[in-house]
Amino acid sequence: MTKKIMLTAAMSQNIPRLSDCDYVGIDKGALTAIRAQIPLICAIGDFDSVTEAEKAEIAAQCPIETLPRHKDETDSEKGILYALEHGYDEIILYGGLGGRIDHTTANLYLLMYRNLPLTLMDEHHCIKRLKKGSYQIPKLFTYLSFLALEKTVISEAGVAYPLNRRMITPKDIYPISNEIIGDYAEITIHEGSVIMFQCEDVNSLK
Repeated sequence: MTKKIMLTAAMSQNIPRLSDCDYVGIDKGALTAIRAQIPLICAIGDFDSVTEAEKAEIAAQCPIETLPRHKDETDSEKGILYALEHGYDEIILYGGLGGRIDHTTANLYLLMYRNLPLTLMDEHHCIKRLKKGSYQIPKLFTYLSFLALEKTVISEAGVAYPLNRRMITPKDIYPISNEIIGDYAEITIHEGSVIMFQCEDVNSLK
């Protein structure tokens, strides 16, 4: 059975409640989770984005691991290391997108360049790395996009613009803005690896 954990980061809003999932708060994301009455097994961070009163509010609800402000890892990376050390084999980093572009890019780098069982999510995005294999991808948001991390051969079925054993490279950006036309898409990575994005057009929701 998969052991799943969600790390609620600073940009978290409307945190989803998943069955059979533990929750760890990352810095200010811990405060958001607690105020949403989501039980946390712990909170991790340097807590430079909360007040002392807010930190005390977090500490009253769960154990806290306070990190130094000067460190070699980000708070999110420390949360991922915690998850790995405690045997979780599915890690969701929620609320790690859409803030400072350097933090967002750093979280994408964790997905792209580390061999981690990691998904990046927020209210409008779900981002995963897919390696060689076949996948049924349920429709979560409107758009489905792929960007190659290396020379990759991909097939897409059940989508508006299907591909059959198409080779793509990191220079190619055309495999974006596809759409799943049913409940799920059939995706096969014949060789190589990609980053898969499911996205909502945030501007259309305003």
